[in-house]
Amino acid sequence: HPHHPVHSAGSVSKMACAARLGQQARWSSSKILPQGPGGRSSVSGVVATVFGATGFVGRYVVNNLGRVGSQVIVPYRGDEHEYRHLKPMGDLGQMLFYNYHLWDYEAVKKYVKYSNVVINLVAQEDNTRHYTLNDVNVNGARIIARAAKEMGVGKLIHVSALNASTDSPSEFFKTKALGEQAVLDEFPEATILRPSLIFGAEDRTLNRIAHWKKHFNLTAPLLDGGNSTKQLVYVSDVAKAIVNAIGAPAGTYELVGPKTSTLKELVTYVSDLLRVPDRSVYFPSQLAFIIGRLAEISPLDPVLTREEVWRYIISDKVTAGAPGLAELGVEATAYPKVALSYLRRYRRHAVHDEILQE
Repeated sequence: HPHHPVHSAGSVSKMACAARLGQQARWSSSKILPQGPGGRSSVSGVVATVFGATGFVGRYVVNNLGRVGSQVIVPYRGDEHEYRHLKPMGDLGQMLFYNYHLWDYEAVKKYVKYSNVVINLVAQEDNTRHYTLNDVNVNGARIIARAAKEMGVGKLIHVSALNASTDSPSEFFKTKALGEQAVLDEFPEATILRPSLIFGAEDRTLNRIAHWKKHFNLTAPLLDGGNSTKQLVYVSDVAKAIVNAIGAPAGTYELVGPKTSTLKELVTYVSDLLRVPDRSVYFPSQLAFIIGRLAEISPLDPVLTREEVWRYIISDKVTAGAPGLAELGVEATAYPKVALSYLRRYRRHAVHDEILQE
């Protein structure tokens, strides 16, 4: 009688994921076919170049690709400290790292040449002395899309931002919208993903609120009273959506969490989590813009920028009927389910743990 192996629920899930990726790989490349039962030592059939892999979301995307046996090419800037945490995320020889510059078109072409999937996570949140928002969010996105098209890449996934609009008062959201147009001009069948503010262990949203609560006399400023609404989305959900998009139809997906909260509600939640009084104060955005401008021209790293102010005071707007996490096979995670796991460290020692009763 033939032997039928028994797989655990975890391995079945990995096999299903590898099968989806493999199905996509078959039409985008005939060079590598899926092999194995699923898992990091199998071959998913996907060879993915991930630009921006050393950032917040990038580590989660690389991990999800590596765990199902994909080969991942990581162009990076800087030195080995930028990417060394990514090395264990794939099997031996499956994680490849190359130094590059985004303006070097020939280098970009070289690192997508043998890939059947290209993922662009590169983003600029503020103007700096070396790069403007337009340089990275528009011109950089165009360079990657053009190179992917010229090299015959089967799938391009471009990560933009919710609220991206050419009419936005925020230069960040405006350049994100122009970047989407640039990508679609060069690669019309690209997939666009628009996540809301992303939360997770390395985020600069909930962590920033907790930092203010702990270090600045328990006070957090509420821009314009904290009335703007946000639908924070979990970084692991975004990473899964990006990987699942490899086998999904092209289009524009808006990725938001299941819980809508005002900025004030977020501050109150973090205060309760840290067990400190909620002493938030009203802070006019006009004054915040002035502080942001002064911080930007300072020789030191700015503690606040005008673009950050815009991102906090603009409410999330989801397009009616737009596909999202559910269409990409991801169940959205609300921030109260996971926030304690990484915000606990901000608690004062006297209230660090729950009181245990006999």
